[in-house]
Amino acid sequence: MCLLTSILALSLLVAASGCERQHTIVGDFRLEQFEDGQTYYIHKRGQDDSPEGGSIIGGTVLKLGWSSKYIVAERHSIYRGDPDGWMIIDAQTGVITGPFTDEDFRKHPEAQGIQIYEVSEAWKRL
Repeated sequence: MCLLTSILALSLLVAASGCERQHTIVGDFRLEQFEDGQTYYIHKRGQDDSPEGGSIIGGTVLKLGWSSKYIVAERHSIYRGDPDGWMIIDAQTGVITGPFTDEDFRKHPEAQGIQIYEVSEAWKRL
């Protein structure tokens, strides 16, 4: 019995150490690192985002920034007929706007004062 308990404990430890694939950004929003270690998605807890291609922004995350109220993400659209660009998420209401071009994005007051990181750096900071 002791051997079985040890094997089970070791299995759980190995599984837990390799499965840290999601970090909370703000509130119910989280950043998921895909198994390739280079692709990232944004999800909202309790929301099925499969119609959006597995990410509430309809694409993979290239750059990410956040404050207590807003999340900003540069996306690469999953559906190549849709434009790439910047998405703005109101973390309190869940409203998502965009995509915006770089120029249009800089004009939005929600984006002002938010530090933006390459997504791999943002992952480390979350």
